[in-house]
Amino acid sequence: MACSNILYGHNSAGACKIIGGVETLYLTNSDNVTAVGTTGPTPLTQINSFTMGATSDFFYEFKQIQETSSLTMTPAANVQNYSLFYDCVLTLVFTDYNAELRYIVKSLADNNLVAVVKLRSGEYLYVGQELGLDINGGEGGSGVAAGDRNGFSLTFISRKDHLLVVLFVVKKKQGNLYL
Repeated sequence: MACSNILYGHNSAGACKIIGGVETLYLTNSDNVTAVGTTGPTPLTQINSFTMGATSDFFYEFKQIQETSSLTMTPAANVQNYSLFYDCVLTLVFTDYNAELRYIVKSLADNNLVAVVKLRSGEYLYVGQELGLDINGGEGGSGVAAGDRNGFSLTFISRKDHLLVVLFVVKKKQGNLYL
């Protein structure tokens, strides 16, 4: 049953309205975030604030083209060691290959990042909180036909010992990110 709520055992109308994909991405160097404020009990903890190192530190916003970017969380278990962690893979698409885009790609590759990912369903997730988010691969080019993408597809990876934390959004501006 696609819209079933496993916790309560009944259909949830809200679960049927989920839309896939990444809408917007907010990136900053992991060193810029000095503290993360949370609220609520584990496992329902939500992030309600970020403390940035300097007033000039902020998240950079990257809008994503519909149905091009994704975030996957794959559990990896080792039963012999009783360990479980999650590989978080963030795939982003940047179009319009030009000098500015080349500089952005180089800057992203040179830094250990953290990201706030706004899903098309409206949820915000914090990626890279523990070990950061590093570029892991990708591809770029001009395309072949007139309608092909002219830009980059970049893949970032992060590992966590639990699922991603959801942000509690109350529309209080913090840098260029509303919390």
